[in-house]
Amino acid sequence: MAQRALLVNELKQLLKERGITYSAVARKLKLSHASVKRLFSRGDFSLQRVDEICELAGVELTDLTERMREREAPVWKLTLEQERQIVSDPRLLLVAWLVLNKWRFEDIVKFYRFTEREALGYLIKLDRLKLIELQPGNRVRLRVSRNLSWRPGGPMQRFVHHVLLKEFFAWDFSDARAEFCFYAAEMSDAVMAQARRALQNALKECMEQSEHDMALPIAQRTGSVCVLAFRPLQFSAFDEFRR
Repeated sequence: MAQRALLVNELKQLLKERGITYSAVARKLKLSHASVKRLFSRGDFSLQRVDEICELAGVELTDLTERMREREAPVWKLTLEQERQIVSDPRLLLVAWLVLNKWRFEDIVKFYRFTEREALGYLIKLDRLKLIELQPGNRVRLRVSRNLSWRPGGPMQRFVHHVLLKEFFAWDFSDARAEFCFYAAEMSDAVMAQARRALQNALKECMEQSEHDMALPIAQRTGSVCVLAFRPLQFSAFDEFRR
């Protein structure tokens, strides 16, 4: 697909995510609603108009092009060596988490105990690992999808299971923003397949909603974890009662 068409599609997706209507775009560009519809239909945008729409959506033009590149050829899974190196250094893991959540270099230094030299060193490591492209002014372009899929049984999945999930489930979920549900039942294969699809759709919606908040200031965002799991299970504690 031509770059112009890709850019227009990314603009449409951005407006949809932000809940911005063509009417709002028309007011920003000082055009009629019909004129804006024709612009999107024909893809006949000047760079100035693209920049104005990005301003309306609260993003930089570079963010839009980065989104476009990610969508063109996203890397969904890291190599075994990439996972090993990231998990082996908690500070590198932290910086990787932050840049995946679109933290700027100056915010990393402001909110965490890194000197500028230390933070830059970790960004250089992530660049060498091909997770990011380090650009002038310590700006970062992601070279991987924000929604990475970890290797089954790999270093990151082992870290999640042995460390993160223990901390996650040790919590009492008393915060009003939290939710915890446990449901068990006997199901047919058909119902289990439906349940899996429901969980996959719920996760997709959660990921899409979180994308909306990437443009918000750091102070308005809270690190959050969503765990969705489903599996056939015969509770082992019941085994001794079986015939």
